[in-house]
Amino acid sequence: MSTEPEIDPDELRAAVRERWERAADGWSRRNARFQAAAMGVSQWLVDAIEPQPGQRVLDLAAGVGETGFLAAELIAPGGGTLISSDGAEAMLAHARARAAQLGLANVEFKPLELEWIDLPAASVDAVLCRWGYMFALDKGAALRETRRVLKPGGRLALAAWTAPQRNPFAGVARQALVEAGLVDGFELVAGPTMFDLADPALLRELLEEAGFADPRVEELPLTIRYDDVEDFIAATCDLSPAFADVVAPLNARQRADLVQRLTLATAPFAAADGSLALPGVALVAVAEA
Repeated sequence: MSTEPEIDPDELRAAVRERWERAADGWSRRNARFQAAAMGVSQWLVDAIEPQPGQRVLDLAAGVGETGFLAAELIAPGGGTLISSDGAEAMLAHARARAAQLGLANVEFKPLELEWIDLPAASVDAVLCRWGYMFALDKGAALRETRRVLKPGGRLALAAWTAPQRNPFAGVARQALVEAGLVDGFELVAGPTMFDLADPALLRELLEEAGFADPRVEELPLTIRYDDVEDFIAATCDLSPAFADVVAPLNARQRADLVQRLTLATAPFAAADGSLALPGVALVAVAEA
């Protein structure tokens, strides 16, 4: 009986990092529209850590940095510092540019991995992580590392995603590829996925096992808007190299079929002018070290 070959964890981590490096330019291009949709989540996370002047706050898997930048302004008095970090250098480059655009002077930029955070123990007052932990191969290790670098009583606020069917902005695109026979399964690449922490009970359990106290988990709805189906495809290609790798080589017939499938799948969320308002549901959590 044949079995699938095991993928070396280090090779898998490198592949995940390479995908985020490739996605960085697209995330920068789509930042304004995506952040408009995600602002409620970012604001919830920042409010949950209760940032105070003079504190040192770590933003993990920060991408282009928007969530942490909300906290940077609040901690700036008294010499407070935000550490904006990501495993992808290209993401950090865009975050630096965005911070300069916003005129933020109290931000340090540091390449950090979730599973081994290169900071001293008990060196930060709070940690933010919007949609990052799902992509760690060892989520328990990532949360234990977060607990290690937090000062006693410091807070972690994080966001994950609920199940695919509750996030059509992500689910319908993948399902359309499957139904068109362009991919074999819903997950386009090997490795962790954005839905790995969709179970609130699992999220609470992981937080408690990592040493966090009193985790509180909530759901937050959001809506991501697109001009039309073509804009939806372009945005998804920008944010997901795995999706772009399937779509880019399609011939005219295959692409027309994909557009038709996505038009039908997104019809419940379409306005008369063809614009789309695709819903999603985030999980947000806060816990104390």
